[in-house]
Amino acid sequence: MNDSDLAAVYGVLSIVWLFAIAIGVFQIIGVWKMYKKAGIPGWHSLIPVLNIYDWLRMAGFNAVWSLIGSVGTILGIIFIAVESASNNENAMAVSAVLMFILGIIAVVLQIMSCFKIAKRFGQGIGIGFLFLLFAPIMCMVAGFSKDWTYHPKL
Repeated sequence: MNDSDLAAVYGVLSIVWLFAIAIGVFQIIGVWKMYKKAGIPGWHSLIPVLNIYDWLRMAGFNAVWSLIGSVGTILGIIFIAVESASNNENAMAVSAVLMFILGIIAVVLQIMSCFKIAKRFGQGIGIGFLFLLFAPIMCMVAGFSKDWTYHPKL
């Protein structure tokens, strides 16, 4: 690879990073506005574990499931740290299995939360799929739309 190839790769990566940052900012703004509609302080969208906890609570999950979703993030970080510090194959195997299980739980909770949040904002299954596929856009729509109101009892 010569210098011009590297420059092209860095240019493309820079554009991808800027795009990813823009998507993240849109998601944070949208979730902030959604939280405000749900009576949750908007700044909670900036704190990663608290964000997961409040997202699942807003979807209607009880505190136990919200804690499982939030603690799963922390446990994942701990498992990765333990695995990298240890050369023990048994620890690595246990860590891999636990990470797999936590990953499945996280995916299931995310799918369920998208449909439940759509329902709580007075929308149907189609909007739930859109939340699942295009979360940053749908968070902006839900957060800024005057027609979408949060109904905690749905």
